[in-house]
Amino acid sequence: MNRPSSLLPLALLLTLVAACRSEQETSVAESRDNVPAAVKGEQSTTETVGNTARNHGYIRRFYQEKGKYYVTVDYIQFLNGADAVAAAQRKGDAVVDIQNGDTTYSVFNDYYIVNDSPRQRTFRLSDQAVLTFWNKTGELRQYNPTPSEVLNQGTDVFRYAPFIVETKQGTITSLTEQYVP
Repeated sequence: MNRPSSLLPLALLLTLVAACRSEQETSVAESRDNVPAAVKGEQSTTETVGNTARNHGYIRRFYQEKGKYYVTVDYIQFLNGADAVAAAQRKGDAVVDIQNGDTTYSVFNDYYIVNDSPRQRTFRLSDQAVLTFWNKTGELRQYNPTPSEVLNQGTDVFRYAPFIVETKQGTITSLTEQYVP
């Protein structure tokens, strides 16, 4: 008769652990599902890069010469969802999970960056260009620095973040930092 009562604390403990885990998983899923659209950003398209385009790229250099600002861009593909998983599978980078004989593939944080070309292009920054960066200190928000403020921040601001680069007639009209979790 002591046996069933000795299992009772174990059953309660397992129930408590399971309930905590469910709450954690739910809060993580809810926070991921409630990410504002501006934070999620956009996926790269097949638009051409260069003279007049909108695409993702890494900023490799941001400098001033003879009173004008210039930006060197290394174009990339910023993918999410099924496109990200497919690209990661082709490259052998997808996370593989096998459960009950079923294989599923995924990518970390639901995005994947493809950078197959080492080619870099340098463009002049338009005098009216709009620069939009993420302030990640404190509350997450976007801000619009001037080109001189960007230069004063140093190159660390560009080190890892991809940007949405908009060009018109060979001049950059907009640089928007892509939020990366």
